[in-house]
Amino acid sequence: MNLLDKVESGINILKIRFLDRKIPIAARIELTNRCPNKCIYCDLKENVEPSKEEVFRLIDEFKKLGTKKISFSGGEPMIRKDIGEIIDYAKSVGISPEMNSCGFLVCERINEIKNLDVIKISLDGDREVHSLISQRKNSFDEAISAIEICRKNGILVVITTTLTKYNTNIKTIEKLLDIAKDYNVMIAFQPVKKMYYSKLDLDNIIPDKNEYQKVIDFLIDFKKKNNGYLRNSISGLKYIYNHPVYNEKVCVAGKAFIIVDVDGTVYPCDRVDFPYESELPNWKDLGIKKAIENLPKPRCSGCGFCGAIELGFLVDFRLDIISTVKRLAR
Repeated sequence: MNLLDKVESGINILKIRFLDRKIPIAARIELTNRCPNKCIYCDLKENVEPSKEEVFRLIDEFKKLGTKKISFSGGEPMIRKDIGEIIDYAKSVGISPEMNSCGFLVCERINEIKNLDVIKISLDGDREVHSLISQRKNSFDEAISAIEICRKNGILVVITTTLTKYNTNIKTIEKLLDIAKDYNVMIAFQPVKKMYYSKLDLDNIIPDKNEYQKVIDFLIDFKKKNNGYLRNSISGLKYIYNHPVYNEKVCVAGKAFIIVDVDGTVYPCDRVDFPYESELPNWKDLGIKKAIENLPKPRCSGCGFCGAIELGFLVDFRLDIISTVKRLAR
């Protein structure tokens, strides 16, 4: 972000924190529910995709609201033939484009996505562990190749790792940190948590509490010694230590951050619950500004989602996350 954007974002953070305003500094647009991976913690709904023209119109509306970053997600966004055009359009209107990906087709189509500022690559372990979790044999090599080519093309890479019983051990965590170091990229860890719409039973993949807490202790110690590679802040790691039980924190879901689903439904976060009588608004009916104003207040047991935690702590002026914010903001 340039200096003017940073100043505007700072002012908006103050409005969110002290005036309880809803200003989506960051947003996520789901572009598809199609994905080559079948990750054991992911429950994709029936696919309905927004048209390119609808996505462009939504980006325009976000721009008017002061949005600085949009993450394009899914499913796997690279499945869409027009993903490059969507990324380019966001960049052209002054919004920083980011993308969540498993690495699928990134090497083959790197020239189409060179305008990405950040790409978040899912990687849950070494070849054996990642293949087990993604349920696809070549998914590890694909993710590593995507990291390599994005680094060569100047795209900032963040590895994202979801902690389950299969990868919550020091040996696997060390391998992932070594990968981040080898490629000079950041890595974020977050515990598995059910999506609000999901019908999956995740109880059988929840990590053992003792093993999980050993990993978090290890990451806190690593963060103190090697700040550059680990995206999680110490505050964030301490917050998720007692997963799935959390202390209260400043929540910015529906205020500083929102998600737009493939069918146009707007929701504050995909890891929360809503009162049964609530209806989620659709931006196609109301426009994104009114849709945000009409969001129901979510019910949440606590947040394990790294991006939301760090944004919440930023709004709460936790200074230990500033180094991460600086690197991501470039």
